[in-house]
Amino acid sequence: MTTKENIQKYLPERLREVAENYDIPNDMVENNADLVVLVLESKSISEQKEKQSWFDLYSLMNQEQIDKLRDILTREKEKLAEIEAKYQAKQEEIKKKYEETYASGAYQQQQEKIRDSETAAREQEEMEADALLTQI
Repeated sequence: MTTKENIQKYLPERLREVAENYDIPNDMVENNADLVVLVLESKSISEQKEKQSWFDLYSLMNQEQIDKLRDILTREKEKLAEIEAKYQAKQEEIKKKYEETYASGAYQQQQEKIRDSETAAREQEEMEADALLTQI
């Protein structure tokens, strides 16, 4: 059973409360706190029972297996970060296109208003010119 002191000492503050819901070997927390963090944050190990089973298996694993688990979870985290970055970039691209389209639409509306006012001014000038010609 993990002591609360080890959780407080070795794990980041954002995960301390979550970690207290699991029975994590003290040896794992003390020597492989980064692995504990990876297991707790893993998206592929989503269920509480599944996370607990990895903590339970820790004492049976050799160093090579521990390293493989760390590698797998690290790659998962990196891939998810990469996907999130692509998603954010795509989201920004769509937002930019929308804003350009909206701005373009506003620009076209403004141009139409200017054309309409110019046309009205021209018609007014023509009417005034015709009026002057009829007076002569």
